[in-house]
Amino acid sequence: MNHDKYPAGLFMEDRYKIFGLNVMSEIRLPALAILDNSRHLAPDVLIEYGDTPDHLEDCRSIGAHLQVAPGKLLLSIDSVARYCVSGGNHITITPTPGATPESILIFLMGSAIGALLQQRKILVLHAGAITAKQSGMVFLGPSGIGKSTLAAGFHHRGYPFLADDVCAVDTTNEIPSIIPGFPRLKLWSDALKRMGKHKDSLTSILSRGDLEKYLLPVDHQHETPIPINALFNLEVMDTKSVDITPLSGMAKIHPLIGNTYRPAFLDGLGIKKDHFQQCAAVAARVSVYQVTRPRQGFLLDELMDALEAKF
Repeated sequence: MNHDKYPAGLFMEDRYKIFGLNVMSEIRLPALAILDNSRHLAPDVLIEYGDTPDHLEDCRSIGAHLQVAPGKLLLSIDSVARYCVSGGNHITITPTPGATPESILIFLMGSAIGALLQQRKILVLHAGAITAKQSGMVFLGPSGIGKSTLAAGFHHRGYPFLADDVCAVDTTNEIPSIIPGFPRLKLWSDALKRMGKHKDSLTSILSRGDLEKYLLPVDHQHETPIPINALFNLEVMDTKSVDITPLSGMAKIHPLIGNTYRPAFLDGLGIKKDHFQQCAAVAARVSVYQVTRPRQGFLLDELMDALEAKF
């Protein structure tokens, strides 16, 4: 492949272990490169720069920026890149002229990797996760509820980090487990300040008013899947205290379905039935809690103390 047509600094081939997969990538990923003998094995996943199609054949789902077909997804991001994800083992990226490696990486680590994991029949949740007492604790909820901040806060307290944003769940064993993801958190500047972290050396990925969101590297203490003990579904209400209520029966499955990563991908990929069965399997085997916190003010320490009592 002729890499001369790509912007300087984009080509950096190396091997990584991410989501339990041996990944060969032409873009530098925020993870430790593989240094042992496994780097000589055939990769499970190849990420490379190249030409991507304008459209997909047998497309079941289509939009201005997204086309999905069984085993294949095409994602177009204006001023960034086009990503073609196929077979659960291949991501091809066509950068837009002038796009930065940082902007290309954000969508690669998000929607592209999420689609690849779904193609591999892995349940993907929009969630954060940490380890407590050798078990996985998963934080679910809508964007902006504080999932990443919670994962960061618990990591700051000494709990091993597992996942942020893209949370991959292996449902093939008796006890569902979290597959460790990218060793990084996406945090707003105010959350960084609250934890005493400096943003000067971090990569900015999003601006909103006076706030900016950054990528914060974290240490991975686990390379193998960690069994899930509990899922906590977060919501805000006009209340003055944190309330945690255990769910039962069919109510346990709704937070999983409602917090599935990129649910629009499922129909086009032809895996909606598999996805429901995966959510049902998790709901049947782990504890699920509804967590209500006050709408006014994010009392992080109070919320963490209440959750910690359930670990």
